[in-house]
Amino acid sequence: MKNTAIIFVFIGILFLGSIIFGFIYLPKMADASGIDNQDIELSMPIDSTLMRYSRDGVIPFCLNNSNGIDIQVKEGAAVFAPISGIISNIYSETARVVIQPSSKVLVHVKGVKDLNYKEGDYVMKGDIIGYTSSENLGLILENLKNERYECPFLYMDENAKGIISNALKYSTYSSENICGCPSINY
Repeated sequence: MKNTAIIFVFIGILFLGSIIFGFIYLPKMADASGIDNQDIELSMPIDSTLMRYSRDGVIPFCLNNSNGIDIQVKEGAAVFAPISGIISNIYSETARVVIQPSSKVLVHVKGVKDLNYKEGDYVMKGDIIGYTSSENLGLILENLKNERYECPFLYMDENAKGIISNALKYSTYSSENICGCPSINY
């Protein structure tokens, strides 16, 4: 009788452990992967014919303490929304627009003036959100879940990746890796 009670207690503990694992820890493990399980696909925020290579061209992620990719462009060029989402913030002093496509991600576009949208508006990928305020346009992808910046190149569509890769060949930083950041392990 005593052995039977021990077996039932052991089976009960095993059952309780599997319930806790299945309903508490397993969902947290599936959600801990960050933003890679979402449909984040960025397009080019600028027409490739308006990119310039006279100085820097394309400045890779993490280079010169950058938390995004900087692109040298023609001043006053139209800036397109790289992704659909809600404009969550507009920082006029730094000419930066923040688009929130999901609850875990913010996409920053730096160097934008003369905005066509206001805070709270929904933009579609490819809409003209404004015009470049200088010769530099920055694209930043902020991962809110893991509280870090990600290389935007990793989330670009194939067309945008091709344009950035080709532009990097002609830039000052042609020997650099577009997502080369020794402090971040992907």
